[in-house]
Amino acid sequence: MTTSPAMILYYDEVSPPVRGVLLAIAALGVKDRIKLEYIDLFKGGHLSSDYLKINPLHTVPVLRHGELTLTDSHAILVYLCDTFAPPGHTLALPDALTRAKVFNMLCFNNGCLFQRDAEVMRKIFSGAITDPTQHLKPIEAAIDALEQFLQRSRYTAHDQLSVADFAIVATLSTVAIFVPLPADRWPRVCEWFAVMEALPYYNDQNRVGLDMLRKHLAGKIKL
Repeated sequence: MTTSPAMILYYDEVSPPVRGVLLAIAALGVKDRIKLEYIDLFKGGHLSSDYLKINPLHTVPVLRHGELTLTDSHAILVYLCDTFAPPGHTLALPDALTRAKVFNMLCFNNGCLFQRDAEVMRKIFSGAITDPTQHLKPIEAAIDALEQFLQRSRYTAHDQLSVADFAIVATLSTVAIFVPLPADRWPRVCEWFAVMEALPYYNDQNRVGLDMLRKHLAGKIKL
């Protein structure tokens, strides 16, 4: 009898995409089945020659499972669901419609919300901007869209929790470090955000890394 190869997740919890994956791992209850390998972003661990052999994009997270290497957090989230979520599990993707809805919101995070957050973050850490308040309109427009999505369903993709919620809350909580989230403008976003913060694994899997990132940001901008 052969055993399946262990999964390895290369991570740094300051990264929003990493935190989205960590939330999914906790929700699926499979922390003991995935080996974690820490890559220190702020010390350039993602630029080492050894790591570039694993991921030439020099980003985290990366998931390796046997011959499979996934370098995008959203692909990792779907793979985790397909591998570990049994039929009937909240995070399962049992049919084409459910998969399409979840994938659509993963694409919203990947192509819109996270990209707009990352653009501002890059400018902050490069020293190009010291006051992000003049650079928030694209992010606010993305949150406007999220508000509309959440007017249609209880969670971001449909009426039950999905991995899209993990990806988006990891990004939104990062954005909230320097973007106010007024409830009068985004009532459903704030309501959903509170539900996500109340998850029993939220603090350990998202807030810890978020606080680490906040400390790094505090040396660059006024918080």
